[in-house]
Amino acid sequence: MRLLILLLLPIFTFSQTYKSDSYRICKIALSGNKKTHPKIIFRELPFKVGDTLKSENITEQLKIAKENILNTSLFNFADIDTFETRNDSIKISIKLVERWYLWPIPIFEQASRNFNSWFYDRDFDKINYGLFLAQQNFRGRNELLRIVFRRGFREQYGFAYSIPGIGEKQKLGVEVKFLYYKQRKLAFSTFENRPVYFYTDNYNYQNSSSTISFTYRPEIYNKHNLEIAYNNYFITDTLFKVNPQFIWDNKNKTQFMFMSYAFTRDKRNSNYYPLKGYYTSIFLSKTGFGILPDEINYYTVNVKASKYFQLSERFFLSTAAQAEYSNLKDYTYLFSHAFGYSNFTKGMELYVIDGNGFVLSSNSFRYQLIKPHIWHIKKIKAEKFTKFHFAFYTSFNFDAGYVVNNLNINMPHSNELLYGYGIGIDFVTYYDIVLRFEYSFNKFGEKGLFLHFNAPF
Repeated sequence: MRLLILLLLPIFTFSQTYKSDSYRICKIALSGNKKTHPKIIFRELPFKVGDTLKSENITEQLKIAKENILNTSLFNFADIDTFETRNDSIKISIKLVERWYLWPIPIFEQASRNFNSWFYDRDFDKINYGLFLAQQNFRGRNELLRIVFRRGFREQYGFAYSIPGIGEKQKLGVEVKFLYYKQRKLAFSTFENRPVYFYTDNYNYQNSSSTISFTYRPEIYNKHNLEIAYNNYFITDTLFKVNPQFIWDNKNKTQFMFMSYAFTRDKRNSNYYPLKGYYTSIFLSKTGFGILPDEINYYTVNVKASKYFQLSERFFLSTAAQAEYSNLKDYTYLFSHAFGYSNFTKGMELYVIDGNGFVLSSNSFRYQLIKPHIWHIKKIKAEKFTKFHFAFYTSFNFDAGYVVNNLNINMPHSNELLYGYGIGIDFVTYYDIVLRFEYSFNKFGEKGLFLHFNAPF
């Protein structure tokens, strides 16, 4: 009998190891982070050494940890698993493939408000060229250094340096930024929902801004941001004569202090092409405080919420709503942008609708045509590029929106319901690249093929 017990004891112990109710994390082993400091990675984990995980939650916690790490945009791949599981203890292995971080990128780009307006207008003189230098993950601490030298249609010069995590707990962050713009040719008015352009041999528009912002991230999914900036705008007398309301209040210049506060809660599985989870944000800003000469003065409120559902293995549903309002009393071309820039309904990418507020609902039903695949390019030896992932989705999209116009201007299609719908093909790959081809219809029966370079919302 004693011999039988001794023979069965290892089997009994082995069985107990995998049937324990909970496990204490005794080690987290990192590999592949050749440049990234370990604390940057540990900051994103929903657990730490010493924590106890219930056995039924381990798989989900490892999945969340992987999503959080990839959402830093520091890594192309992250493989997370357990090893040496014994009795009530467990070890976790995190294997990473870092991205390429230094990007000296030649600039040759369209300079319209969006790619589709540039392509359909065939206005090929709206081209920017120059050099953009970005050093991501600077010092291995997820810091970002950017320098831009842009010529052409819209000249831009500037730099920015951000530190997202200060101190051992990495809850505080800071960014400093300076930008300077100037243009000879620029849109100066809106006519029949299209921008109208003005041009002379002189620089007709100049703008500079100096900004410092602070972030507070008390935990992984919540972030607070406070921004303080000084802005200066100037237009020539020639431009002022053709549109005295380009800036505001019959002035050809303005300078003002700007302050904003933003709160975001981001529990999406991916921040560049989300399929599950939710996102909420609120943005409050004050432009002008009545302390500088020629100072414009108004506030803006923006709220946004989005929700993403996985209906089955390959079917996904997403819905988002956004609302914005500013208390501007008089029309100003520069500060009254509503639809036609970063926001619009499907099929209305070519329209410009000015106002002092808007409401927008965006909805998409997606099917995963090709599941995420990983390819290896054997001829490329660099690990950061030889292995890449991609996926394809098809979608049916429907948007509805409304531009609020309480300003002293007649703007067609403001204060009326707008909507659009269509189908699309989305290509998603590494380095946060998203290409969306959409064939859309708007409420006026117009249709067209449109190209976008980011997720719909």
